[in-house]
Amino acid sequence: MRSLVIEDEYEVASYIAKLLDEWNGLVDIVSSIEDANEACHNFRYDLAIVDRGLPDGDALQWLKAFDAHSERPAIIMLTARDAGGDIVDGLNAGADDYLTKPFEPQELLARVRSVLRRPRSVALPSVRLGNIELDVGTNRVLIAGREILLRRREALLLEALLIRQDRVVTRDTLVAAIYGMNEEIESNSLEAQLSRLRRKLSEHRADVEIRSMRGIGYILRRVGHH
Repeated sequence: MRSLVIEDEYEVASYIAKLLDEWNGLVDIVSSIEDANEACHNFRYDLAIVDRGLPDGDALQWLKAFDAHSERPAIIMLTARDAGGDIVDGLNAGADDYLTKPFEPQELLARVRSVLRRPRSVALPSVRLGNIELDVGTNRVLIAGREILLRRREALLLEALLIRQDRVVTRDTLVAAIYGMNEEIESNSLEAQLSRLRRKLSEHRADVEIRSMRGIGYILRRVGHH
């Protein structure tokens, strides 16, 4: 799962990001509508926590424009504006929920769990290849019906390959899928993640393979299929 926190107070944004870590996914932080638009253009998000008052405008305008997009995330407005009319405006603009500051961390997490449980037209309940099944929302992985444990980046890497199965995936695409926007990445980090994932798939007798396409990228396919 990938989440976006749109908040111009860095300490608040960092705190929210830490709370969301329990979902074992990535959390990106931006501080303006312009940066939020760019992030949503480059990545698909499952969840967005949005402060209403941003340096370059009212986030309601971003919400209204994004609501019509077929792949919009679940959206929780988090703001100091607590008048009844403000809450109605936020919900009418497309927010799935609305929470006022200051907030209790457990209440925010409860609301996150609630909005993520709601059926969404873009949600992929699971993706499969061979005897592997991965729940896109939780990164839960089954091989031949038995759950296996993967580290966060390993699960995100498998997801990125599974949803593009039988297609060559570039290195840049995989890096973007498993690292946050502001993370520093060591030159051989992706290859190390791929090596660990290959080993675990082999240990659990997955009938798929990750093949390197020299100078192009990687492809996930069933063993023996070409």
